[in-house]
Amino acid sequence: MTTDLLERERAVAVKVVMMGKNVTTFHGKEPLSLGDVLAEMGTTGNTEVRVNGVTVDKTHRLTSGDMVLVVPKIRGG
Repeated sequence: MTTDLLERERAVAVKVVMMGKNVTTFHGKEPLSLGDVLAEMGTTGNTEVRVNGVTVDKTHRLTSGDMVLVVPKIRGG
């Protein structure tokens, strides 16, 4: 295998949907955690985050094709 091919195999691409803002594809190198993506995207702790529809810990390891949904918590009164 070539170096380029090995690098692509170790790359992870996940879809990040930030409700009310944007949809993007995030590319990172393995191992890639949910916390890594959130930090890189500048997401604050005032959100609800799900991976493939399931609430997971920030240490959750992401794989290519995962979808991260970031929903801002709404406060009201």
